[in-house]
Amino acid sequence: MARGEKVCCGGMWTEARMNQFIMGALRKAHVKWGPANKSKQKARVRHGFYLCAGCKEEVPATIPSVYKSGKKAGKPYRKENAAIDHRDPVVDPAVGLTSWDEVIKRMFVEMDEYDILCDACHSIKTKEEGQIRAERKRK
Repeated sequence: MARGEKVCCGGMWTEARMNQFIMGALRKAHVKWGPANKSKQKARVRHGFYLCAGCKEEVPATIPSVYKSGKKAGKPYRKENAAIDHRDPVVDPAVGLTSWDEVIKRMFVEMDEYDILCDACHSIKTKEEGQIRAERKRK
């Protein structure tokens, strides 16, 4: 199969597009996953504040931000600042997607497998994982 070959959805989608579709559906289901939500409740220190597992500071639940693009570009809004983060990435950045069974096993974990991270700590962790992923793809 050639890279970019359309093989799914009646020849309209590539395998990569199909993978994005499935991952999106799993993420939507994960929003309702009880252990993830309970881990966030456990990290709550008082109304509107959470303890970040990264910097170990009390952080507000939301922070001011500005839309960067689209019709609302430049308009202010409140951005979520307490992300529910998997301790182990759902897709290992050093290995990549191995199987959907593995993704599901790593996505739907118990409460102690999550960290609550502020936006800054979550961005750092995401960037580090992205660098690992990029290095793997270069090889």
